[in-house]
Amino acid sequence: MNLAVIGAAGGVGRRVVAQATRAGYAVRGLVRRQEQADMLALYGAEPVLGDLSAGWEPVLSGADAVVWAAGAGAGGNFQAIDGDALIQLVQTLEERGPRRLVAVSSVGVDRPEQMPPFLQAVLRVKAESDGRVQRSALDWTVVRPGGLTDDPGAGQVTVGRSLPGGRTTRDDVAAVVLACLHLPSTVGRTFEVTSGGKSISEALREL
Repeated sequence: MNLAVIGAAGGVGRRVVAQATRAGYAVRGLVRRQEQADMLALYGAEPVLGDLSAGWEPVLSGADAVVWAAGAGAGGNFQAIDGDALIQLVQTLEERGPRRLVAVSSVGVDRPEQMPPFLQAVLRVKAESDGRVQRSALDWTVVRPGGLTDDPGAGQVTVGRSLPGGRTTRDDVAAVVLACLHLPSTVGRTFEVTSGGKSISEALREL
C-alpha cells in the first residue's frame, strides 16, 4: 500500500510512519522542516516538505490511502490546522482521490461542554471538520483517542462510540489507524479509543 501521512512529524503521525514502513508500506509524509524530513528518511519514508496552508498536495502523489494526524497543538492556530486544513483535504480527496481517509481526532468532540475549558474551543473546531469528513463521499474513518501518552504501546485497547474517559498511548493509536486501513467494517465509522483489555484487531471487529 502507498500511504500518505499528513502531520507525519507529530506524536501520532511519526508513529504511523514508523509502524507503516516496518510493515512494508511505501510511505510519503508531509513535514514542514528539514530536520523533520531527515527523521522520516531514517524511518524509510519519503518526506515531502510543505505547509498545510499551501503546497501540501504533492504528498498525495500515488497514494492509495491518507492518514490525517495533524494538529495545531497548544498555542497553535487550531482553526487553520484542525479546522480549515482538514476540510480542504477532504475537498481535494473528493476531487482527485484517493478515497480512503483515516482521520485522527479527539475524545470529546461530540461533547465539548463536558471537557476542560481550555479544550472546548479546539474541540468545537474539530467538530466542524470531523463533520465535513463524515458528510463526504470518501471511504472515511474518524478515530478519537483519549488522553495521549508516550508510554510503549500494549496493543490492548477499548473502542466505542462514547467512552467514559481514559488515556491511551500514541503507539496504540497509530496501530489502530493502520489496522483500520485493512478493515472495511471501519469505513463510515467514528469511534473513541482508550487503553483496554482487548487486542486491537478484536476490539475493531466488535465495533
